[in-house]
Amino acid sequence: MPERADLNILCWEGYEDPNVIEPFTERHGYSVRAETIVSDADTAARVVGPERSSWDVVNLNNPFARETLYPAGAIRALPRDRFADEYDRLLPQFDDLYRWTRSRDGNDIIGVCQRFGPFNIVIDEGRIARDTAESEGFLLADDPANRGRYGVLEYDDFNIFHICFAAGLDPFDALPAEQLDAFEAKARQWFAGAAAVTADHIEMNRALVDGAIGFYLSGGMYTASPARRDGHRRIRAVTPRSGPVNGKGAIVFLEVTSVVDHGGDTAPALAFLEHVLTPETAPTVAFARGSCNPVAQMGDARVFERFTADQLDILQWESLEEDIARCAPYRIPPDHGELLRRLRVAKGAARRP
Repeated sequence: MPERADLNILCWEGYEDPNVIEPFTERHGYSVRAETIVSDADTAARVVGPERSSWDVVNLNNPFARETLYPAGAIRALPRDRFADEYDRLLPQFDDLYRWTRSRDGNDIIGVCQRFGPFNIVIDEGRIARDTAESEGFLLADDPANRGRYGVLEYDDFNIFHICFAAGLDPFDALPAEQLDAFEAKARQWFAGAAAVTADHIEMNRALVDGAIGFYLSGGMYTASPARRDGHRRIRAVTPRSGPVNGKGAIVFLEVTSVVDHGGDTAPALAFLEHVLTPETAPTVAFARGSCNPVAQMGDARVFERFTADQLDILQWESLEEDIARCAPYRIPPDHGELLRRLRVAKGAARRP
């Protein structure tokens, strides 16, 4: 591991952006080291395991703080006198999502929430109609006419959800052997038929803009918005209308940022959490680095007023509430380990000549 800084952050892309970090270091004088991630489950395992002492802040999608890290003692409860009032600043229409920032019994604040949104399919509306994508959902990849015309963004945890949906499976149920086989068969189909497979959403957006593909699977405003920011407004994140999870076939995520409990000084970590929540910094987080995303603090007028009409259009603000109403919240599948193993087998098979 690299030498420890005063503040060491494991995060999805954005929190390591100099526009976020530099004002913090200038104010507090702390040195900062950050590593970006593309898998929640893998990162949670690192923090629970022997790497715990190497990190001070961890930023993961919603279930991992409550269901994995806090029960394992890997993250600390936040001081109520410093963070309880933050709930009053959040967008009230998405209140159900914010329970993921509390312990299972609801008594402890175990992280702060910020970026959120639906994460499902991204299309070029010049090639795939929005209505078609919303109606067919992940079955778009089943159409023989689309073979070689789509991409798969390698975000493993989201790929698991979406391949389950495409196979008519509820990933949040325990799956018998025949359903696990159906998942693997669908995964093999996806990767064999894809024109592009990459973990780089900027590369995937470029393939859309260049016309190499018409859509990609496992993507959302988080990944589509950089292309929209560059003027390509035909690139759009879409949310399927229906599916196998109590009638829903789409996922909404909420990032939760927590303080790692390694027995050492937590002052830099707590100061960083307060920093990213300020009215000045929250909009910067929304448009940090390669991803643009709504933040829950947009319920605070001081934050919302910093977004221009053009930025709200980049974030597809007009359809956000409707899209999220179609989504089930990100949760940890009971068969995650086996699904991940089969997903990687399917990818490996597609890569062999």
